[in-house]
Amino acid sequence: MFIQKKKRVICIGMMLVLTAFVGMATNVSANQPPVAEANGPYITYECQEILLDTIGSYDPDGDPLTNRWYLGEYWVDNYNNPDLTWAWFDDFNEEVLLEISDGQATAMDSAMVTILNVDPVISSVTGPTEITLEEELIINVVFFDGFDDPIRGIIASSDTFTAYFDWGDGIFDSYPLGTQEFTISGAHVYVAAGEYMITIIITDDDGGQAVYYWYVTVFGNEQPVDAGQDAELNEGSEFMGAGFLADDSGSYSAQVDYGDGTGVQELLLNPGNTFALQHIYGDNGLYSVVVTAYNEGEEWGSDEVMVTVYNVAPTIESLTGSSTDPIPLNSLYTINSLFSDPGYLDTHIATVDWGDGQTTPVNVAVGTYEITTSHVYSTAGVYQITLTVTDDDGDSDTKILEYYVVVYNPGMGFVTGGGWIVAQPGSYPADQSYTGKATFGFVSKYKKGQTTPEGNTEFQLHGASLNFHSHTYEWLVVAGSLAMYKGTGTINGEGNYGFLVTIRDGQISGGGGIDTFRIKIWDMNNGDLIVFDNNEDSALSGGQITIHKG
Repeated sequence: MFIQKKKRVICIGMMLVLTAFVGMATNVSANQPPVAEANGPYITYECQEILLDTIGSYDPDGDPLTNRWYLGEYWVDNYNNPDLTWAWFDDFNEEVLLEISDGQATAMDSAMVTILNVDPVISSVTGPTEITLEEELIINVVFFDGFDDPIRGIIASSDTFTAYFDWGDGIFDSYPLGTQEFTISGAHVYVAAGEYMITIIITDDDGGQAVYYWYVTVFGNEQPVDAGQDAELNEGSEFMGAGFLADDSGSYSAQVDYGDGTGVQELLLNPGNTFALQHIYGDNGLYSVVVTAYNEGEEWGSDEVMVTVYNVAPTIESLTGSSTDPIPLNSLYTINSLFSDPGYLDTHIATVDWGDGQTTPVNVAVGTYEITTSHVYSTAGVYQITLTVTDDDGDSDTKILEYYVVVYNPGMGFVTGGGWIVAQPGSYPADQSYTGKATFGFVSKYKKGQTTPEGNTEFQLHGASLNFHSHTYEWLVVAGSLAMYKGTGTINGEGNYGFLVTIRDGQISGGGGIDTFRIKIWDMNNGDLIVFDNNEDSALSGGQITIHKG
């Protein structure tokens, strides 16, 4: 019995111990997290200190607290200090984070911080207030951007800047400045006497500005002769200038040399001893115009202005061929062209690309603006002639003969043609209302022993920038005065297009005396979509179609 009681006492003791241990464990794990209060919002100016406080933060268990702040880019440990003094050196408008820790748990809160931009301030401006004409004026500017703290001293912002100088004569200069670069010098030369107000503006990268006005008087240097201002113009244009003599009442004579080899010329002096300069330059270049005044036969004074004359490219006014009809093989074909160039002293070289791989250079004499040259085609085909006229300064103009030259071989049976029609509304689906000139040229023939024809077809719809060029022929059928042939080609050098040409030779029996032309073009890569079809045989507005007999 005693033994049982002893066991019961031991068991009760162990239960009390375990209960105490569990209670202790429960008390240890019962730590409550702290409460964070970042307060705010906070607002001040860049470079000025701001106090971030943790008033209102506490720990329910009374544990000691530490804190740190996240200030937009990094964490700043503030340990057990309740307040953090901080300064931003540029404008800022973001939330900052406060983290409170009792050593076991943390709490966070945020607050809005707004740091306002500080405008720059111009401290000093130095420079002369009177200068003479063409003397360099230098203005020195010192400014500051930041805060003059009575305790910390002068604190500079991290802004960058642009300095602007408006010199008051229509000229503006700007200078980029880096961080803490607080000095700038602007330099300017005036070309006319007078009084000028100079506006100096310092702008920081946030748009803050400081403005300062400086006044300067520019005196003339009273030269005896003033020939006016330098000038720029195109060759062939008239240079017009004006000037005067400093003595507006004395008796003088004057001469001018325009610097282009035309020699010294007498210059008329108007009442008040003013004068006008007028001259046409026939070639580009930089010319010195010198005006010299004389008093009683002795040179009294002179002045010079510079005239820059720019080259102007020639312009091809017209290009025509000797025939719009197909021509036999080995026939002479002649082109004629008229062109113009305001640079009447320029020399020119014309180059004719006959379209068959052959070119002809033509030297054009000075003062001649007409080109005539000829070529013999040794291979049948459809050719496009291109003329380029280049002046001695390398500028040029190019013109393409508006119709194709069709060359045929009369020794074989085939069809040839060249000329133009007027495309009617509805023939160009991309623009149903389109009407305008369309040029064509073609050769289609079978060679002995071949089962498919060969040749070339060109078709241009000028107002729509459509240029069709054939690549292969599939077949050719000739029946009396009517012929048809089919093939494929490209438009403007691209794509895969099918085409069908139907022509009638009006001079063959049954042709009705009128040549007609029809072409149908479709896009083989787009469901055979019709690109052009003049829908009916159109009478030629110019040119000729011929069905040749073998």
